[in-house]
Amino acid sequence: MKMQPARRRVALGLLAGAATFGARAQQGKPPPDAPPAGGRDEIVPLVRSFRGTIRKVQDIKPVAEVQVQGAAELAPLIDTFVGDLDIRYAFDSEQGFRYLNVQDLKRLKLARGELLALAVANFRRRYPKLAIERPVPFVGRIVNGGDLELSLMLDADFWEKEKSRPLYAGGELVVGVPVRDVLWFTGAKPLDNVRNLRENTERAHKDAGERGVSRLMYAWRNKRWEVFE
Repeated sequence: MKMQPARRRVALGLLAGAATFGARAQQGKPPPDAPPAGGRDEIVPLVRSFRGTIRKVQDIKPVAEVQVQGAAELAPLIDTFVGDLDIRYAFDSEQGFRYLNVQDLKRLKLARGELLALAVANFRRRYPKLAIERPVPFVGRIVNGGDLELSLMLDADFWEKEKSRPLYAGGELVVGVPVRDVLWFTGAKPLDNVRNLRENTERAHKDAGERGVSRLMYAWRNKRWEVFE
């Protein structure tokens, strides 16, 4: 299946110039290249890859703050997720994505524990044209997600509804997310469908380069994700 080209960039904020930003901010003069501030209704979740211990079962909790050149308030906010995936938070605009940081939470008077639910709600609202295409029988692919297709993994209501369709005979759903804008899935049976999806996922991930996310497969079980082995 043909991969889509990169559509938008992700800015990490002013990571390279964090110290300079801190000094200017104290003077009330943000640097000329400062990104737009961003509002609550622009916050969306980004599912991305990480290097570390594989989590067999979904476990969403904040990662300890990352120090950015000594400026803790500029550290991007990250949650653990499942497998080799984590969750980032970003302001979504036509210019691209800018990662949310501790300073943004304070500016917006937003509690850390509110972040995931708010981001998922914003994602649903900002991408109402999300749809499922079926390039081959019994395989669905999410489209029209604006490079946020993988964020749909965080919408439990969607997966519970999809799982209940007669197409899957009440069985589990198995998902592959090889690239930042590719989320495809099938039922856990027959096994040939899963085998084909795994082969395509591993191939797409290998060919994706920097846009690669995960070569693993994930099963929707008991209203949460687990690594499918």
